[in-house]
Amino acid sequence: MKSRIAPLLPIIRFGMVGLVNTGVDYIIFMLLAWAGVPVLVAQIISYSCGTANSYILNSKWTFNKQRPDDTNKSQLPKFIVINLIVLGLTALLLQLLHAGTELPLALCKLIATAAGMIINYIGSRYWVFGSPSRKESESL
Repeated sequence: MKSRIAPLLPIIRFGMVGLVNTGVDYIIFMLLAWAGVPVLVAQIISYSCGTANSYILNSKWTFNKQRPDDTNKSQLPKFIVINLIVLGLTALLLQLLHAGTELPLALCKLIATAAGMIINYIGSRYWVFGSPSRKESESL
């Protein structure tokens, strides 16, 4: 039973961390939008706050691996790259939804965030933090 659940743990942990990050991102975004900050600027600021939280929690808990210091140092640049890609895509999608539909800004933000989470998970799991080997998965 434990061996069947082990491969799902990173996905579950990523989802939990994602909820926290999404909350940070969403609350900051809505406060900035309410204060009159342009949508694109609010997206960059709020996403950056969620991203900082994400790196700390995902590297320490979600994809926790005992690695040499050199490997850990290579994670941060990859993490920044994947999140810049996701930021660009979510900002574009948010702008398109907000300008091209009559959906409320809050809903546009949620849709863009959901799309970004998929890309972010794949990039984080397989490129930034690496996919755990079978032996590591069984020890989770």
